[in-house]
Amino acid sequence: MAKAVKREWSDWLNPVLVKEIRQYFHNFGILAVMGVLLVVQLMMLVVMQYQVSESRSAFSDSGAVMFGLVAGSMGLAAFLVCAFGAMLRFTGERRDRELDFSYITVITPNRIIWGKLLGSLVMIIFIYALCLPFMVIAYFLRGIAMGDMFLVALAMLPPLLVATQAGILVGSAGKRWLIGVFCLAMFFFGQPAALFFAAFLWGLFRGTDSVGAIIFLWCVFCAILLGLLYALSVAAVSSRFSNRMLPVRLFLVGTFVCSPLIGLGVALAGDMTADIGKVMLVSLTAVGSTVAALCATLAAFERLDPGERVRRQRPRNPVGRVCHGLVSSGAWSGILLAHLLLAVAALAVFFAYRLDSATWFDAFFWVSGCSYFLFYANIAIWAAGNWKVLPGWCYWAFTVIAFVVLPLLLSGIVTLAGRHDVDVMLLTTPFCLINSSGGGWMLLFGPALAAGSLLLAGFARLSRPAEGGRRS
Repeated sequence: MAKAVKREWSDWLNPVLVKEIRQYFHNFGILAVMGVLLVVQLMMLVVMQYQVSESRSAFSDSGAVMFGLVAGSMGLAAFLVCAFGAMLRFTGERRDRELDFSYITVITPNRIIWGKLLGSLVMIIFIYALCLPFMVIAYFLRGIAMGDMFLVALAMLPPLLVATQAGILVGSAGKRWLIGVFCLAMFFFGQPAALFFAAFLWGLFRGTDSVGAIIFLWCVFCAILLGLLYALSVAAVSSRFSNRMLPVRLFLVGTFVCSPLIGLGVALAGDMTADIGKVMLVSLTAVGSTVAALCATLAAFERLDPGERVRRQRPRNPVGRVCHGLVSSGAWSGILLAHLLLAVAALAVFFAYRLDSATWFDAFFWVSGCSYFLFYANIAIWAAGNWKVLPGWCYWAFTVIAFVVLPLLLSGIVTLAGRHDVDVMLLTTPFCLINSSGGGWMLLFGPALAAGSLLLAGFARLSRPAEGGRRS
């Protein structure tokens, strides 16, 4: 009986998780990073002991200083071991078909990515355990409370998982040049983005007892980003002819459906029970518009035609066929789904206005700003449908350069020349909504561009109904 239970448990355990843990502890570089981490923390302890012995007593912030150093070194080590290490290893596996599980086994892409993420989580917990004794020493040195230490350690876990999943996503492409791009992006944008979001939350709830709302929004933001990166990783590992965008769009639709619950959680955690309805509608508008922009942008990178293999999977029920088509691969269905989500978010603005007439402007600001991303995606899909020479991402890049980068450069030159009336130059960019002197009508320009470009892309689709699309 015991052998049978053990055999069933081993069958249930993800084999990718077992492989990842083995490779972690057999990698000399990772073991060297852990050894350096231990030596650095011991040196911190020696320096702190020297400071205490010199002053004959621990200074008031000695514990906080040591804990900050330990937490910083712990985060850096976890990033190098889990995010960077997983990215390098997965890139090597994807470049060699004799090592790639998607070629040599029948393990699904979902189990492959899930096993790699679990393996990284095990290593993060191991690094936490390695630093735990030094955190306890910092607690006994005065200057920091146990609750604050626990809160900081817990708040570091979500961004570490996000960075790890981002590394797995980069590794799933199997391109070595993406490793350099990932490192540069993390160096220049990773920490500033996290600090900007934290400052945004602090400014949003400053002056109120809304620490719970800040923590809740931080966890929700990291969870949404982690889920999106996970779904994109599964899509990247899947076959190019399969319905690989299905998990991504299902996640986006699920996030859109749960957006009112996010507002409810913020209202309850931030002691804003009197404005629950308003907060839920604003959350639906903000999250829904952002999801629509993501869906449209990803659609511009997809193949136009989903393929016969995907079409055969559609149910016979007409409603089921429509719903399955919207969440399946294909640029046309993706851009249509994005417009439907944005329309629902815009409808929420009307109900927000009925509840509070002062709220609709801020809510519609999200809808108008995200409409520009749908406009760029529509133009790219229209160009790809007419000229099947380049992949969709090239047309999207050309569109962004023509409608965003060049107007920004021209407006910068005009501003340096001493003129400040640059609103007209920025009409094709979301930046026209910031400090605009044009009034409320500027909020309608983005949705108008999105609707007009949708008609243009739809005309290109209807004029070639029988043609297949590009491969991505």
